[in-house]
Amino acid sequence: MNAHENIDLISQANKTMLDYFNKAFLNQLEDIQELKTQIFEIDVKMDELEKTKDLYAFKTNSKKSVFSPIINDGLDIERGKIINDQISDMTGARESLIMKIRTMEIKLGELKRYLTTLNDASDAIARLSAGKDSNSGRDEQTDTQDFEFLEDTPADEIKSHGYNILMQDAFDKAVLSTLLDNYIKTQTTGLLHKTELMNYLLGTDISRAKLTLKEMEQGAKQMLSYVGDIEKKLDADIDSTKSIRILLDDFITTCRERYPACIIETQIEISDYERKLHPVFTINILRLLHILFDNIYKHAEANTIKLRFVLSPNIADVTVTDNGKGIADNYLTANPWYSSLHKAHEIVYLLGGKLTLSCDGSSGTTARFGFNINNDNLKENNHEK
Repeated sequence: MNAHENIDLISQANKTMLDYFNKAFLNQLEDIQELKTQIFEIDVKMDELEKTKDLYAFKTNSKKSVFSPIINDGLDIERGKIINDQISDMTGARESLIMKIRTMEIKLGELKRYLTTLNDASDAIARLSAGKDSNSGRDEQTDTQDFEFLEDTPADEIKSHGYNILMQDAFDKAVLSTLLDNYIKTQTTGLLHKTELMNYLLGTDISRAKLTLKEMEQGAKQMLSYVGDIEKKLDADIDSTKSIRILLDDFITTCRERYPACIIETQIEISDYERKLHPVFTINILRLLHILFDNIYKHAEANTIKLRFVLSPNIADVTVTDNGKGIADNYLTANPWYSSLHKAHEIVYLLGGKLTLSCDGSSGTTARFGFNINNDNLKENNHEK
């Protein structure tokens, strides 16, 4: 068996293991999410029981008017004991689920380490395979703006990126599901309980009714805030029917309003102010800018950001520079696979471009990405067709 056949054999074995552990990882992630859903349902039920218990307490302890009906306090106390027992049972079940999730998350971490090792092995195999064909005469192709685009990517590397993208997609859906469960459903359930409580308090305790009304108002405001966060995660604030220049101006204005202490300098070179791109490019350019700017705000400790955006007929060239504390060379391996920077790399990969992050000495980071926006596969749906 020659060297080429050996490499193919190793590649196939590595791919089989990668398939196995990717499937195990996604199954484990789904199982954890299912247990978290069960915990949420227990929390909702416990909240309902607590509210019911409070109603009995109000009936027993609140001042009664002469018009109040006669209440069997002994029966209410007995009901309260039953509710306490139910809450105790649910608390035990909840703690058991939490322990099970912790054990599964440890297993998930192990699977992640296996996947990282196998992905690294895939990259090494791809490099070995490419090295054997290094004299095939293919020139390294870069565009006029010194970009490296994806061409003739080895099949194993494509599959590795595919797994990464699928896992990140599953993680994003799990996050959104958790947000909906933990915030929207919880707030809605709480408001419903407070509405029932209001109906009772209006006839017995006006002061407490006013306090409950304020709590309901605050809960409604929080829910609006949560809905806004979820909309942002779904890119609902990106209107791809607008020109790219207008969207960039809106993005910069929002960033300046949200973080007034950070100076944002821009250099936007777009010859046609009304130029519109295909939605896949428009949406993902804004997504990438959101990711890069959020990372700067959260981690870089910078007070100045410079954005350079150059749009030629065929190429989008974007550079974001900050004067913060810099970024480590191993930021991809140092951060979990679902981090926003991992997502940024996969987005650019899907668009056929390249993303680079470099640190100038001990401070400041420069992020640059670009890709071809004249994709023949998208012409049928392009705004500019």
